[in-house]
Amino acid sequence: MRRIVLNIYSNDLEKSKNFYIDFLGMDLAMDMGWILTFVSKENETAQISIFQNEKNKPLDNSAIFLSIEVSNIDNWYKHAEEQKIEIVYPITNENWGVRRFFVKDPNGVTINLLTHLE
Repeated sequence: MRRIVLNIYSNDLEKSKNFYIDFLGMDLAMDMGWILTFVSKENETAQISIFQNEKNKPLDNSAIFLSIEVSNIDNWYKHAEEQKIEIVYPITNENWGVRRFFVKDPNGVTINLLTHLE
């Protein structure tokens, strides 16, 4: 495998664009109006695509969960608080050697931001 891209359906592409660019700091690699593809600045194979939900039905994203490993997790947590991003699990040192917290993206997807403890 060369890469894995998570695909998410959205009822609000503009909110998704703001979240992935302004909060996560990703580059917008493609915007076709109905699909947005975001790419990590550090690793171009780390990508997320957001599709417009054309049926406008309620979205059930309970099966979607994304983990993103970052450096300086405490800065990310502070950044989430400053931007009033919904934090659904507070920053925690887990006994298996990671420090992490969870946020919700504008589509209800839970994102696990983590770093490995030394």
